[in-house]
Amino acid sequence: MHTLAIAGFHKHYGSLTLALVLAVIVVALVKGPKPVFQRVVAVLVDINLVIGLIAFFQTVRPISWFHPILALGAVGLLHAGAKSEDKAKVVRCFSIALVLLAAAWAVNASWGPEWFKTNFVKLPAAAAVAK
Repeated sequence: MHTLAIAGFHKHYGSLTLALVLAVIVVALVKGPKPVFQRVVAVLVDINLVIGLIAFFQTVRPISWFHPILALGAVGLLHAGAKSEDKAKVVRCFSIALVLLAAAWAVNASWGPEWFKTNFVKLPAAAAVAK
């Protein structure tokens, strides 16, 4: 798969996972926790993390350290709340994870705050280091 295609897939698939995390929150608030749905969404976010890792090793664009750190924090929270049937825990974990995922997206997005792009240490692109 072409490098830009993988990065583009990571971006668009990530948007879908944000919507799914939001859906878990809404379902938990309206109908109560649904552990099977919560676990599926957590795994789908894991898959996007792996796709992002593959994209990182094929890109020449530098990435902020905080992009993977925020994403990993979100994944941890998603898995912490995924099996729970406690409504408050599910809503809290998935809500904080949603904020972390949105922040991870903003770190490298063109629309993200300039502060993210100028004040955080950048990971050199793996493809650029290999050359």
